[in-house]
Amino acid sequence: MVWATMLGSLVIYAVVCAVVVGVAAAAPAAAVSVRYGLSVVGIAFGALSLWWRRYFLATDPASPAPLTFAQLQSHAVIVWALSEVVGICGLLTALTLNDAREYLPFGAAAAALLLLHRPSNLPWARCVTTKGLV
Repeated sequence: MVWATMLGSLVIYAVVCAVVVGVAAAAPAAAVSVRYGLSVVGIAFGALSLWWRRYFLATDPASPAPLTFAQLQSHAVIVWALSEVVGICGLLTALTLNDAREYLPFGAAAAALLLLHRPSNLPWARCVTTKGLV
């Protein structure tokens, strides 16, 4: 449910960009630094989401430590939030540069990350209950 809401918010960001922001002819030179800065932030958060998933939710180590459902859920929400930040960076870029097209690469990258981190790809085999492994 949380994952689907976060994925849906990317569509809402695109609608906000299309309705609120126009399409600029050319961005001023000073605004280009905003684009680069938010691009770096978006890339950093996207990479952090991949690292977090690999480090805390890995499925292939020789003997991965078991996770409780609460731990699995917490790590999943963190990974999803880190992925959504990429879309938020795109929204900020579009609003700052007054060009809705600026959102598209960020929104696509955020959607790709969220699809990569979808709930069916979580390491459910590592989840334990009070009675043992699920």
